[in-house]
Amino acid sequence: MIQIYCMAHQDRSDRVRWLLEELQVPYQDHFLNRTNGELKTESYLKLNPMGRVPTVVDGDTAIFESGGICLYLADKYQSKGLAPSLDSLERAEYLQWMVFSVASLECVVARMFTFQDKTQSQIESIKLEVEAQCKIMKVALNKVLEKQPYLLKSGFSAADIMMAAVIPGAADYLMEPGSAIEKYMKNLMARPAAVKAQVF
Repeated sequence: MIQIYCMAHQDRSDRVRWLLEELQVPYQDHFLNRTNGELKTESYLKLNPMGRVPTVVDGDTAIFESGGICLYLADKYQSKGLAPSLDSLERAEYLQWMVFSVASLECVVARMFTFQDKTQSQIESIKLEVEAQCKIMKVALNKVLEKQPYLLKSGFSAADIMMAAVIPGAADYLMEPGSAIEKYMKNLMARPAAVKAQVF
């Protein structure tokens, strides 16, 4: 059974849990308390030397970073069809969107959570930066989603899980009413596995 170390259902463990639900792979949650120092214990730091979440333990394998975890799990259970095979023509596009979700989109979304100790002027400046970056990414996403319901032509994949877990953080900048992104999110949020995993 896969072991998930996390702090809440809606931290970055959400996408891991959703993927496991889609894969129908059993897992067990271990909710850690930061204030009690549970992320800094010797035993946990052996699993994740940064003392962060999520961390997944699969037998003798411990892995951190949600994107890396989802890449690993989707490939391990490739027979379930949520990751293109290495020789698939869609593999490059799949990897592109998996990395885009965290390296491009989530990096921008994270700016929305850096308002502490900032002046109102600084906050407005950050919001303008986020809006400008999201405008670029919105064009890229809509270009794909206006043609097809998922990021890959072949259908739903782990890349959609990664993307949908991040988009709500910048919903005001990305999800215009009636847009392809809004329809995409409504579709994904209604998936039974996402509901069961309490992603949203």
